[in-house]
Amino acid sequence: MTKLNRKFWGAILIALFLVVLSGCGGTGQSTHSESASNTAAATNSGGTDQAAKDKSSRTEEKLASDAEQDTRIVSTVHGDVEIPAHPQRIVTQGYLANFLALGIKPVGAPYWELESPYVKSLSAGIEDIGQIDGGSVEKMLSLNPDLIVTVGGDEKLNEQYRKIAPTIVIPYGTYHEVHVEMKAFGAMIGKEMEAEEWLAVFDQKVKKAKASIQGLVKEGTTFSIMGPFGKDFYIYGDTVNRGGQAIHQQLGLTPTDKVRKDLINKKINALSISQEKMADYAGDYIFLDISGGAEFDENSPIWASLDAVKNNRVFKLDGDRFWPYDPIAVQSQVEEVAAMIQERQGTTK
Repeated sequence: MTKLNRKFWGAILIALFLVVLSGCGGTGQSTHSESASNTAAATNSGGTDQAAKDKSSRTEEKLASDAEQDTRIVSTVHGDVEIPAHPQRIVTQGYLANFLALGIKPVGAPYWELESPYVKSLSAGIEDIGQIDGGSVEKMLSLNPDLIVTVGGDEKLNEQYRKIAPTIVIPYGTYHEVHVEMKAFGAMIGKEMEAEEWLAVFDQKVKKAKASIQGLVKEGTTFSIMGPFGKDFYIYGDTVNRGGQAIHQQLGLTPTDKVRKDLINKKINALSISQEKMADYAGDYIFLDISGGAEFDENSPIWASLDAVKNNRVFKLDGDRFWPYDPIAVQSQVEEVAAMIQERQGTTK
């Protein structure tokens, strides 16, 4: 992940922490022409006028139905938004992987999404629109989108986006679970079946990953995700941070009671604590993330006193791979975490 990429994610996460702590537009002309042709043929043949009228009536009904579905209404945090029923030129900020999972390639996305190791191979031909700032407006305009989907954050920018194309704002952290997220996106753009198909494959991969570590971890063993970010130390829950969905939600690895009580039950993504309180949240296994330019002394007495540290049960997370939290990333993280546990236990299945 580039420095700029980490800085961007850092900016988003810092903002989050502060909150925590305080079709197509077709006209149907071809169908109409077919109707006219069929009607003329029926009339010329004689004795089939009624059949022609019936077919013409059905065609007109279809045309009316298609016209009604040229757009759809999507409910958002900023009210209902009318969007194309089948958008063709989507620009996204924060949800590139969601569209790619549904078989849709947007025309534009920020560089920090294009560089994600989970979607890089799928991103050829997608234009880099830069950061979420004023410069992105001009780039979006040049791409002539018919739909913009963004994490938002700056309402002044959102207003400029709305002047370019219908804009759906889905704030960072809106979705905390893969199935809910994929179904929501499928419904939004008329890809419900594709969403269900993708989730079926996802569920099979999760099932296989869980089976691969069955028996390697004793029942009741606890896992926690923690680490320094900048000048603070954080504990993470089971949502958008540091592989939480893969570790706790999908693989079902048990969080500590304190993590469950102070974060998961309260739907808090991250919690800043003093290092003196690390032992209160530390599990039998720890997934450690060191990021945001943090300096962390792994030889400090507090850290070294933790059971997970003393028993070689600490997994260091690669930020490039465990900062992303989109459905494609979670799917891969499930497999990667299972592989970590197998390797640590000296067993592969």
